[in-house]
Amino acid sequence: MRTELISIPTDTIPLDGALHLPDGGPIVGAVLLFHGNTMNFYVGAPRFLPPTLTAMGYACLAFNRRGHDILSIRDSRNAEGAALQSTQEGIDDNGLAAQWMKHRGFPAPVVIGHSNGGMLAVPHVVAHPETPALILLSAHGRGP
Repeated sequence: MRTELISIPTDTIPLDGALHLPDGGPIVGAVLLFHGNTMNFYVGAPRFLPPTLTAMGYACLAFNRRGHDILSIRDSRNAEGAALQSTQEGIDDNGLAAQWMKHRGFPAPVVIGHSNGGMLAVPHVVAHPETPALILLSAHGRGP
């Protein structure tokens, strides 16, 4: 597996992440990994799934939404993280990551959402009917 650290621009905070690519052989498709609430691209499912997915021939993007971790700072004392992100920003971030993948030659990635990332994956897939598959890992509903 080859891994490239990436940064996707937004109107506020860039979305940092890792693009994982198969070492050899053809790339059979792509996967977008949506992390859970207060998590990030380097723990949980976005960390343990890429080796398996790339071995199967999939390019795999794991990225931080603006709502990664609970609170964080970057190069200043301006706070960012899940405590400050709206649901709409999370949905927008998923769309920006999908656009980034499209520009890299992957127009219709499979979407895997973990926990709250699964909840945010559903409106993304509804808005992108070309998505070949949606996989939800410990995703939740929105109440009754």
